Amino acid sequence: MSVLYYDLSEQFLASGLKFKYYGISRTVMEVGYELARSEADVRFVIFSPGHERFFEVTPRIGADSPTGILDPGLPPEATPIRMRYTFPKPNKLRDLLYPVALWGARMINLRRWRAVPDGLVREVDLNGQRLVSLGRPKIMADYLTVTARAGVSIKLNPLLHDMIPIYEFAHSSQTMFCNNFTHDNHIVIKGSEHVLSNSAFTKAEIERFSASGHLPQVPGVTVVPLSHELRTTDETVVQRGPAEPYVLCVGILTGRKNLECVMEALLHLHTTGRPVPPLVLAGAQRKRTDSYLEQDRFDPIRDRINIVTNPNQAELRNLYKGALALAIPSRMEGWGLPLGEALWLGTPGLASTEAAALKEVGGDLAQYFNPDAPEELAALIDRLQSDPDAYAALKARIAARKDELRSWKDVAYGVLDAVDALEQPREAGTALP
Repeated sequence: MSVLYYDLSEQFLASGLKFKYYGISRTVMEVGYELARSEADVRFVIFSPGHERFFEVTPRIGADSPTGILDPGLPPEATPIRMRYTFPKPNKLRDLLYPVALWGARMINLRRWRAVPDGLVREVDLNGQRLVSLGRPKIMADYLTVTARAGVSIKLNPLLHDMIPIYEFAHSSQTMFCNNFTHDNHIVIKGSEHVLSNSAFTKAEIERFSASGHLPQVPGVTVVPLSHELRTTDETVVQRGPAEPYVLCVGILTGRKNLECVMEALLHLHTTGRPVPPLVLAGAQRKRTDSYLEQDRFDPIRDRINIVTNPNQAELRNLYKGALALAIPSRMEGWGLPLGEALWLGTPGLASTEAAALKEVGGDLAQYFNPDAPEELAALIDRLQSDPDAYAALKARIAARKDELRSWKDVAYGVLDAVDALEQPREAGTALP
């Protein structure tokens, strides 16, 4: 395979730190780490909004990185302000004033760039080059817009993580977000050589929305399933879970993530006289979650609720290991990293039947419940805590099949294989996988 460029702009825009443990940023970081350790000719780049050009960087990995895994190797002082380059619909006042704001942001970004030591990066011309990006579509849409204006044609191979915002129910109060998301994906798909997806479910959604006209025609989609692995790091563990076994939820919110189901399940255990295990909610603090939990109806189980805010990776590993089980009641997921991570560490996973991707992650190792039937989740929790023999057998079965679970190295090599297939000669009319 010829040289492949790998996009670290996602980390650059967040300094590689603020969101390093969650979702898309985690995926960019983990796959980048494995590619950096591979023998493939992979070079790492970031898009600078100040220069509106790409620069090749040398990422720091392992102990040399402040993330403990991988980062772009740039000082946090150089982190740019991001401004959109296009909008779904015209607006006379915005379109009149926005170029001034965009110019101002560029000046700030160029000033911040002065924090980058001389010789640390070099400008790179990606015209005709193959670029893989696992970041958010809005970042890709920005640089595709700018490079197209400059006459630069990139062979982009994006990995799309989900199409969830296209569903109105997912962000019923965030129409602008949904419109921007759809608009960005239009730009990304039109500008792609080939598309990767993180699950068979996401692939089917991309193709379905393309067929319905909500998205452009896709050039082809290859599934590269994400990982179950949660890598060991040397970070200090400060935040811990309760001493007794607890139900763990990672990144769970009200709405699509369906925190409501878990709370109703615990209330059901209480009202039916069954033991109520502690609940640990791990992730970013959200006002809507706090408001929801403040309801008087949760007073009978309030002392069982524990919140762990923004745990680092070492803390997250400890939380998984100490849990009775992980509960993931989502109505829709593109993949579902917490379920995979729980299974990787030998912790039972209780997953929603409504989110098809979770079945790809959990297979027959997870246990499933109807997310609209909290009593089903309550019954699963009650069995785990009241039948030690069945619980021990379940944990032994999960541990015995760990070799079947996917590592981040598997994901990285899946990306390389998908891109390598683009270079292989094919018979006329033969489609890519």
